[in-house]
Amino acid sequence: MIWGAIVVAAGHGERFGRPKQLVELAGKPMVAWSVEAFASMAEISELVIVTEPEFIEAMESIAHAAVQHATTSVVRGGPDRQSSVRQGLDALSNDVAAVLVHDGARPLVQTSDVRNGMRPVRPGTAALLANPIVDTVKVAGPDGKVTRTLDRSTLWAAQTPQFATARDLRRAHAEALRHGQPPATDDAALLERAGLDVMIVESAFANFKVTLPNDLVRAEALLRERAPGGVSEEEILVVECYVDRRAVDSVLLELEARAARVDEIERDLPGATVIRAYATNAALRGFGTRLHALAGEDALYTAHLSHLAPRSAV
Repeated sequence: MIWGAIVVAAGHGERFGRPKQLVELAGKPMVAWSVEAFASMAEISELVIVTEPEFIEAMESIAHAAVQHATTSVVRGGPDRQSSVRQGLDALSNDVAAVLVHDGARPLVQTSDVRNGMRPVRPGTAALLANPIVDTVKVAGPDGKVTRTLDRSTLWAAQTPQFATARDLRRAHAEALRHGQPPATDDAALLERAGLDVMIVESAFANFKVTLPNDLVRAEALLRERAPGGVSEEEILVVECYVDRRAVDSVLLELEARAARVDEIERDLPGATVIRAYATNAALRGFGTRLHALAGEDALYTAHLSHLAPRSAV
């Protein structure tokens, strides 16, 4: 499955007190942190940044510096988040089969969480990152009187990215427009309204949204605590390919050409053959496009981090 990423970096930061897209955070513009995270992932072939007209040139400079192996574009946002995401969807090519949407004001997103969020996505099934709510939540009336207490064991705080097939997300946005629904605060709400199953994937790392000035201080501290990635190590990913049995040999040859180590082949599944392999993140650049060419558009693959290894090893 070929993935596209939409980073929403529009808005004027009313609660923050000023536009925050380009506020410096640990030595970089805030939005650069998430753009760099997605740019590092071989699975993402296209990246769109949605922003205000006055920030387009600056965002293009950030994208040019951060993104080397994906197609990038910067587009103008709409009057609200929902319309901004729709602008981003329109900028993705028809080759993109699945989409993740991320708030540019969440600079601490980790690629391991993103990959976990990608895994459940299928036609009719979407996903989002979230964390369980730890505080007791009260519902109150206009006068401030508590009317009930919610069961926090069932409550989750939604985050981004949020994930769906491109077809499902476009349909959810089109239906919202057609039925004149009020703007949704996130894409998961649109997908729920459209009848999709939306799966929660717990985020393992701090992934909060910078909303108030104090959030910036907290994010700065966490980013500076992160150990810089060593140039002597690289990510080794577990790759699972789901392909028609007639395409297995061609896919195995493609993996071999990418120096991947095949670990297991499950041929007895009713709908597809599963090929599990280990490959470097760099070796998977462009693999989604090749997989579609070799095995058809219904073929897909998922990946997640296995371990770090010396840069010359697989």
